[in-house]
Amino acid sequence: MTDSVGFPEDLVPIYVMASSILFILVIEAFLVRDKRAWSIPALGVYATIGAWYFVELFYTPENFLQFDSLILEKCYWQIIIFLISFRLFIPSLSRRFINKYHTVFKFTTFNPEQLLIVLAFVWLVLLAYGVSRVNGNIAAALFPVLGRRGIQMWGRSATGGGGGFIVSSAGYVYTLVCAFFGVLLPLPMSKIFKFLNILLIVIVLPYFIFLGTRNLLLAVIMPGYFSYALFSRDSLWKKALISMATFWAINELMTLIITYRNIGFIGLFNPDFAPQFQEEVEEEGHLGLNMLEELCYINQFYQEGSLKLTYGGRYFAEAANIIPRAIWPNKPLIGIDYAILRGFGGADNDIGVFATVSTGLIGQGFFNFGPILGPMGAAVLMASWVSFMSRLWKQQYSTLRLGLFLICLGLTFNLGREFTLLVLWPALFGYVFVLMVERYGSKKAKGRFMSTS
Repeated sequence: MTDSVGFPEDLVPIYVMASSILFILVIEAFLVRDKRAWSIPALGVYATIGAWYFVELFYTPENFLQFDSLILEKCYWQIIIFLISFRLFIPSLSRRFINKYHTVFKFTTFNPEQLLIVLAFVWLVLLAYGVSRVNGNIAAALFPVLGRRGIQMWGRSATGGGGGFIVSSAGYVYTLVCAFFGVLLPLPMSKIFKFLNILLIVIVLPYFIFLGTRNLLLAVIMPGYFSYALFSRDSLWKKALISMATFWAINELMTLIITYRNIGFIGLFNPDFAPQFQEEVEEEGHLGLNMLEELCYINQFYQEGSLKLTYGGRYFAEAANIIPRAIWPNKPLIGIDYAILRGFGGADNDIGVFATVSTGLIGQGFFNFGPILGPMGAAVLMASWVSFMSRLWKQQYSTLRLGLFLICLGLTFNLGREFTLLVLWPALFGYVFVLMVERYGSKKAKGRFMSTS
């Protein structure tokens, strides 16, 4: 490593090799985007890997002074293994997903305006339930300016409880519905519906900003951005300008969230309201781009012998999240073992740690199956996810399935932190929602057909 804070010179060859492979894969996916249904979802994965594992060495180089160069070199070899494996797995997996889908619900006639009405109704029902959980305080529900210090509509303990699954489910569906509002905005609608769509977005967006959870904010914003980028009729230069403005705004929002989420955003509007917290406010980068750093820690712990591979146990714990804790009270907790390794153990709370730490997508695979099979396992999961999205893309004649595709694409970036149901729940509930609405629409269409025949 270099003595000064900067890019480690001895890492240049492996970094150039890994970034060249990523660049080639991006170009290939871009060139075949009209011929391969998996190309656009794959581009989302490549952007995710680039952001989580290639930017950090330049953004926070000081974080890597503690690691030997050999550790970082191993990390980039694991990234290369992931990229190559991911590309090799995509064709066969996507064929399986696409070839097996059926078109029984082609009778569905929901257009963007009809879908907006359905979503607005669902949102109102969820909002009523959420407001009831904060003692009828609608302002606190929609604008949780106290951040993590205050009450929230979908707040609960880390280990849940009897009603924990219901509360969490309602929260994930709320996120799904709000993300759908952004997806519908660029699609053709009359002026009155367009106005209603914008009004709903203006109402729901502050909640995700003041909540202080960056992944939920991205889950709501990114699907709308992708909908605009892919389907807006704006000129290319206008899309480029709006894209730059969008990512600038996201960067600023992330910085704002990091600065105020633990002390309350009320200090942003009235600094004199809570002077005892002002010393905690520091202007800093939005942080969080530390998955390469976590992969370094995982390699170091493994080299020292303190990290024991779970041989799929960590993936099982993630999958077990689908079972409510009311049914399985002792189901595995997620990420506690790694949080203890990172020095966050010993807390006097229901999970025994001060904070959980994301391992990163590739680090998660390593934690399960080691330095070689681990990245390959992570690649299989992401290739499966891309293949599922490619099926939705092939079904884009349906507004519902197109919207679900965009929401899944928006969730992909968060999967770079870990492949977990905690990220995928909105997509899972969204798929169930789509099936229910399609079945209802299919029955109505068939009924009309029978009555006219």
